[in-house]
Amino acid sequence: MHHYEPECGISTQIYIILQLMCCVNRLLLVLLLLRSLDARRAPPPGSAALPNGCQLTPRMTVSERLRQRISAAFYRHGLLCASYPVPIILFTALCILACCYPLLKLPLPGTGPEEFTTGLRDYAPPPPEPQGDPGDRPDWYRGPPVAYIQQVLVKAAVSPWDNRLVPVDAFRSPLGRVFSLVEEIRNHVHKDSSGVHSLEELCLQVTDLLPGLRRMQAVLPEHGCLLVSPGNYWQNQRERFDSDPDILRTVHQHEPKGLHTSATLRDLLFGVPGKHTGVSLYSRKHVVTYTITVVLQSYDARFVGSLRSRLRQLHPSANCSVREDHMVHVHFKEEIGIAELIPLVTTYIILFAYIYFSTRKIDMVKSKWGLALAAVVTVLSSLLMSVGLCTLFGLTPTLNGGEIFPYLVVVIGLENVLVLTKSVVSTPVDLEVRLRIAQGLSNESWSIMKNMATELGIILIGYFTLVPAIQEFCLFAVVGLVSDFFLQMFFFTTVLSIDIRHGYFTL
Repeated sequence: MHHYEPECGISTQIYIILQLMCCVNRLLLVLLLLRSLDARRAPPPGSAALPNGCQLTPRMTVSERLRQRISAAFYRHGLLCASYPVPIILFTALCILACCYPLLKLPLPGTGPEEFTTGLRDYAPPPPEPQGDPGDRPDWYRGPPVAYIQQVLVKAAVSPWDNRLVPVDAFRSPLGRVFSLVEEIRNHVHKDSSGVHSLEELCLQVTDLLPGLRRMQAVLPEHGCLLVSPGNYWQNQRERFDSDPDILRTVHQHEPKGLHTSATLRDLLFGVPGKHTGVSLYSRKHVVTYTITVVLQSYDARFVGSLRSRLRQLHPSANCSVREDHMVHVHFKEEIGIAELIPLVTTYIILFAYIYFSTRKIDMVKSKWGLALAAVVTVLSSLLMSVGLCTLFGLTPTLNGGEIFPYLVVVIGLENVLVLTKSVVSTPVDLEVRLRIAQGLSNESWSIMKNMATELGIILIGYFTLVPAIQEFCLFAVVGLVSDFFLQMFFFTTVLSIDIRHGYFTL
C-alpha cells in the first residue's frame, strides 16, 4: 500500500497557517474594539478616576442648574408664543382689560381733589380776588366755599367682651348710640349776645335728590338739613333699628354688586372707608368707628365750639387725639388742563421715537413702526395694569398721575424690548420662525432675570426708607415691573414672532 504523507502534511500546514491568520485578525479586531471603548470611557480633562474604574465628573453649581432651567423655560415659552400667536394675544388682551377694569371709576390723572390746610383760629373766607402776595396758597383758594363739612367721630366698643357674645353684639350696641347723638346735635343751640343760634340756621338745606340718587331716597335726606350718619339706614328711628333682625343685611343691601373701587353709600353714611368701620363678622378688634357728618352753609366758630364742648361733657374720652387747630380746604377740578397732560404725552412721544430709531438699524424687522407701537402699548398697558391692580387691592394712588407715570416708565425700562429683538434677529435665518423665537429668548433669559432681580432689590431698598411718597412709588413700581415683564413675555414676544414670520414669507 502506498502512502502520500508529504502532500497531506503540506495541505495540513497550509490549513493551520490560515486558521492562525484568522485568529490573529480576530484578536486585532478585539484589541481595536477594546481600545476604542477605553478611549470612550477615559475621563475628560479635569475629572478624576476612582480605583474601581468609575469616573468622577464635576457637579453643576446651583447657579448653573438655575441658569439651565431658566433657559429651558424661556425656550419652551418662545415655542408656545410663536406656535399660537392669536390665542396668546387674545389671552393677553383679556388680562389687560380685567386688570384695568377698576380704573373705570377712578378719576383721570390730574383730576383728583386737591387739598390745602389753613389754621382754624380767626378763620375768614378768602376774598374773591387774590390780594397781595399769595405765598403758598393755590390759585383756586379764593371766595367763600360751597359748604363746610363738620364730622363728629365716634369710636365705641363693648367692654368687657364676653366670649359667650356673638359677633353681631360687637356693633349692635355701639351703632345704637348714633340715634341719641344725632338728636343731641340737631337740638343743640348756642346763646350769645347776638341771639340764639341753632343747627337749622347754619345747616345746608337740601330740596331734592339728584336723578341718579333717587333710588336711595329712603336712606338719604331729601328735605331739610343735610346730616348723614349710619342711622339713615333706619330713617333715624331707634324702633326700626331695635326691630331689625339682621343689621349687616340692612347695611349691605345698598352696596353695588361685584367689584367696586369708588366710594359707596356705606362709606358716605359711616364717614370712613368701609374696611375701617369694624362692622363685619370677621372683625376681631370689636371696635366700631363711624362719624356723624353735618354739612354747614356758613361756618360759625362759636356754635361749633359750643357743640364740641357739649358733646365732650356728655361723652368724656381720655383718648381723644383729633386735631382742632386746622381746616382742610378741598378743591375738585372740573376738567383736565392741557398743561398737565404735556409731560405725560411728551414721555410717550419720546418713547415711541426711541423705539423706532432703535429698531430702524435692524434689517430683519419688517415693520419698524408696528414694533415701536407694540413697545409703547406694552409700557402703557403695564402702567394701567399696575394702577388697576393696586386699586383692586386697596392701594388707591394719592400721587398725581402726571408725576408718577413718567418715573414708572424709567423704572420699567425698555432694554428688554430691544435686547429680545436683537437676540431673535441674530439667530440663523435658515431656522424656523418658532425656533428662532425660542432660541432668541433662551439666549437672553439669564440676563433678563438677573436685571429684573436687581431692579426688584433696588425698589425693595427704597421701600424701607419709610418715606410715604417713596413707599407708594415703590409699590406701584413693583407691580408695574411685574406687569411689564408679563406683557413683554406674552404680548411683545408674540408680536415679534408675527413680524419675523411676515418678513420670512416676504423673503
